[in-house]
Amino acid sequence: MMVPPTARRSLARAAVAAALAVSGTAALTLPASASPHPRGPWQDASYSPEHGQWRPYVLSPSSRTVRPVAIYKADPRQGGIDGSPDAVLRDGGGSVRLTGAADRTGSPLLVVDFGKEVAGHLQVRVKGASSTPPKLRACFSESIRYAALTPDANDGEGKIAPGCDTANIWNGFPGQPYTQDTDSHALPLDGKTLPATVRDGVLRGGFRYATLFLDGPGSVDIDGVSVDFTAAPNQRDLDGYQGHFLSSDNELNKIWYAGAYTVQVNTGASNTAKSWPYAAGEGDHADAQVPHADPDRSVIYDGGKRDRIVWQGDLAVQAPVTYLSTNDLEAVDNSLSSLAAQQLPDGFMPAESQVGQHNADELRTYGEYVTWFVNNMYEHWLYTGDRNYLDEWWPQLTRATAWLESVRAQDDKGLIAFGAVGSCGHYGYSDCGHETYVNALYARNLTQMAAMAKARGDAPAATTYGDRSAAVKKAINDQLWDDQAGAYRLSREIPGAYPQDANATAVLAGVAGGDRATRALAYLRKNNWSQYGSLTVSQSTPNASLPPFYAPLPSAFESDARLDTGDASGLDLIRTFWGHQLRQDPGSTFWEHMQPDGTPNLKQFSSLAHGWASGPTVTLTTRVLGVRPTGPGYSSWSVVPFTGGLTWAEGTVPTPRGAIAASWRTTGHGFRLDVTAPRGTSGRLAVPVTPSTSRVALDGRTVWAHGKATARGVSGDGKYVYVDGAPSGRHTLTAG
Repeated sequence: MMVPPTARRSLARAAVAAALAVSGTAALTLPASASPHPRGPWQDASYSPEHGQWRPYVLSPSSRTVRPVAIYKADPRQGGIDGSPDAVLRDGGGSVRLTGAADRTGSPLLVVDFGKEVAGHLQVRVKGASSTPPKLRACFSESIRYAALTPDANDGEGKIAPGCDTANIWNGFPGQPYTQDTDSHALPLDGKTLPATVRDGVLRGGFRYATLFLDGPGSVDIDGVSVDFTAAPNQRDLDGYQGHFLSSDNELNKIWYAGAYTVQVNTGASNTAKSWPYAAGEGDHADAQVPHADPDRSVIYDGGKRDRIVWQGDLAVQAPVTYLSTNDLEAVDNSLSSLAAQQLPDGFMPAESQVGQHNADELRTYGEYVTWFVNNMYEHWLYTGDRNYLDEWWPQLTRATAWLESVRAQDDKGLIAFGAVGSCGHYGYSDCGHETYVNALYARNLTQMAAMAKARGDAPAATTYGDRSAAVKKAINDQLWDDQAGAYRLSREIPGAYPQDANATAVLAGVAGGDRATRALAYLRKNNWSQYGSLTVSQSTPNASLPPFYAPLPSAFESDARLDTGDASGLDLIRTFWGHQLRQDPGSTFWEHMQPDGTPNLKQFSSLAHGWASGPTVTLTTRVLGVRPTGPGYSSWSVVPFTGGLTWAEGTVPTPRGAIAASWRTTGHGFRLDVTAPRGTSGRLAVPVTPSTSRVALDGRTVWAHGKATARGVSGDGKYVYVDGAPSGRHTLTAG
């Protein structure tokens, strides 16, 4: 797809969506000398989960100085490489000499592997150089597949910027020829007294591989390479997470920590955004200020490499991941408030931080993301209990909800269609009709607004929002449920497709209950599940709006919905989809999208550390460990474990009042749950039961026996026994 350089940011995002629709599924080829599966961060040792031993799973570095772990490739090409390339991996290990050719097309290539995704400024220690040194340059890639190590790779990038992938949508976007170097970074030696450490002045926000090459004849002696790690700049203890998760399943543990690390890599200083769109020939850079953000605090970008701006939809996943892992609340606050401050006079909320040039039409795209603004503010209030923050932005919340309601009011059947107001746009497709997905999101918004209004003491508003939510849910069920198919339609305009997002979101939003929820998820399992996970839409029902591909946002919805309804296949979906990504490069972070053949949708342009792909980190804590806030700031909470075939799980959840520690395990006699909750809180404890369960005891006292409660606040539904009103402190609940 050709996109003119003068197009604005909305076209950039549209180009991504269009590429998803037209991208092929043919397998990509690697250079003959390249391994398709370089060693990942967990492959150098045999990890087995042990109680309390969560730190080996943390991917974040302990120091801001990060060194490569291996040399991936040392290729002299038409120049020369003398000495051991391994010398650059450690201080005091000698040096390696790179000797240039006539120009960069014949330069030697030295590719270092950091073993995982990193972010920051490359630092190269130069021991010496020829009297007329060549220009030293660096290229970066998240995946060796897209490192452009052969001349024709990445549509010709390999002969111009060897070793690079691309973050520039106008030059080398998949299918467009790469015509000039807009991706490599200069490491100037001019004026340096050698030996010296040369620091890249340009931030690269996400990469696993760095390729050093020379532009012209001469030689450079290198005896060290490192990265000044700049992600999460306000987190003092990078690898000392405040929250953690462990279970008997090694793969699920890795997925939890990879999700946390993905969001951590995406967290950066608010003046390190990318200013979209790039002009023709504009080089890679990340040095723009996010409007309305506090310059002294971090924000959470959608991706480390790109887009590297703040997006409403991405924060819907990234914020909860942050609450449950690093607890970097300042970064969440700063991101949400920077977006809230952009609200238009009629209540419309732009989808992303407006960095760089934009016009009025661009501000009106992505109506779906207005629903995410409401959701994100609600989640922030629920997890943090920050009433002042809620009160500050309550006017923006009411105006945004009023705008959504004004769109719904234009339909005589009571459903939203954003195309009617020029705000068509989604996370990866282009339908503008009366959809199940966006209406389910809106129904959930109304429920959330009702809860917040009630907390603020506005009972009439709470009633109004609650009544509207019920009306939207009824309209969805009346118009978009297909009883014959047993699933929700994409939209009134496209009734013959039953997408993943529609059906998973209908379950999570409370639109689908009981039998409909079961049937909707069964439809997805039968029709949408494929080799690497669950597709956006069945391959038998493609359409011009929504093609089949793997999208992490609705995939997280589906896995969450399955566990919410007691379906253990939600864990299978997590292992399949996210496990596949961890077996590929960069092996430590999760991808923006994926093609049906299991490769990234946008090839060299893909973001392979994209925060909205980190949903399992939330699901594993809130569903498997079972810890969830039920009152603002965990003033009340629930711990309802889901075993799903696991034998144990444990974790810590940060809260404003102190951590909640929970652990559960199956025993030869039944089940045991241990919980410690902070002062000033109370909540619900639960243990799974079977028909053979004869006794449930709280702290040694029988509260359930032979199918009946024997204490106040105790109930059962045949699957669990619940104890409500458990006070703070330590508790043990057993079933046997």
